[in-house]
Amino acid sequence: MDIALIAAKILGIYLIVSGLFLLFRGKTVPQLIRDLFDHPAVVYLAGALLIFLSSAFLIQYNVWDGTWHTLVTVLMWAVFAKGVMYILAPETLHRLVTKKMMELLNFYGIIALVAGVYLFFIA
Repeated sequence: MDIALIAAKILGIYLIVSGLFLLFRGKTVPQLIRDLFDHPAVVYLAGALLIFLSSAFLIQYNVWDGTWHTLVTVLMWAVFAKGVMYILAPETLHRLVTKKMMELLNFYGIIALVAGVYLFFIA
């Protein structure tokens, strides 16, 4: 199976579950974020894992052809950027997430759900 198909299916499942979580359990997100950022070692390890996984994909498959493959590549670059932020600027990431994104959790949940279904079923 093509690496892009595997990545699309994995990202699709992740986005579907994340979208449903944000829609039905979004009120727990502030506590989860607070707990995460209270443990710097866990934040660092999460960032390292995100960088490792996204780099493994991007080194092998970095396609910008305007098809659904591009969406997978863009998402992987976003995962890579999030990993870098976890390691280099966790305080900035924490402030950004807590202030700006909490009001729009339902909107983000719907977007994640739609993107996840799209990725899962086109692959």
